[in-house]
Amino acid sequence: MGMIIYFSKINLATTDLFDVYKDSTILNEIKSSIISFIRSGVIYKTEDNVFDKDGQLHKISTKYKLTIGEKRTNTVSGVIYKETKLYYKKVNNDTDEIESHTIPTIEDIRFYYDVEHEIIGFHTRNRFGFREFNTAISQLLNSCMEENNLDFRFQADLCNEGMDINEIEAELKNIHNIKRLTFQFKAPNPADDDMLDDLQNGLNDTVEQMAAANANGMSVIFDSYGKVGLNVESEEIKKNIRRIGRIHSSIDDKTAIKNGYASVKAISRSGKIFTTEEQKPIKREIFKDLEFIDACKDTILSILTNKKG
Repeated sequence: MGMIIYFSKINLATTDLFDVYKDSTILNEIKSSIISFIRSGVIYKTEDNVFDKDGQLHKISTKYKLTIGEKRTNTVSGVIYKETKLYYKKVNNDTDEIESHTIPTIEDIRFYYDVEHEIIGFHTRNRFGFREFNTAISQLLNSCMEENNLDFRFQADLCNEGMDINEIEAELKNIHNIKRLTFQFKAPNPADDDMLDDLQNGLNDTVEQMAAANANGMSVIFDSYGKVGLNVESEEIKKNIRRIGRIHSSIDDKTAIKNGYASVKAISRSGKIFTTEEQKPIKREIFKDLEFIDACKDTILSILTNKKG
């Protein structure tokens, strides 16, 4: 059985982006800070309350630990370890009663981070998926910045093939009784030199509005609590769908979705969830661990080539 490698775009998630648009050397400083300050031993912890099948509440503590294997001028490779406990039940032979027990578990995910091109490749585990990895790597990176009194903050978004607004409209129309519809827009991280040049030549469309508000991100949420869900044909909802293709005049709708600059999430009354972030993810299958780094490099190059194509 092969190993599936996923890829995420590591986006700067602060208003420092507007300084980057004015002075490209700041982007180099940010990337140098990542290479300099990312280190082994950084820890991110979470606590969650989880109900088991019998409705019993358990507090789950999870620890994510970063280990760096190799640093080069523009790349970092390593492992994130996830340590937690699993709850299970067994019969007490003396009392014949069912008792809850815990067992410690550890999962590991290997990664290859191309800092220069802001893309990270990683595999997953059964109990350590891509959503959890993206949260963990973001928080660990941010902890490294905090340790060094830097205000840079990062967010990992799953790389996908992108969707145009016609595809998104069609998907939304197929969801019955949408109770919540969320649009998220982010100031774009320059994905290549051409995009950076376009942003430096002047801001327009949605990113201009965000810059005026000094906001690196904005969300628009529609809620409907009743028998009939949201009307996705309404002008207000269509306006936000069109906005996906209007982040900036140099960024089309598919690129905005692909790079995480725009996303759409719909939740129906029945609990069905649609999100553009997880549609058509970019993946690579390998069959030997030794192929991991080369497969990451090759796929990242392919992603970059497709951006320019």
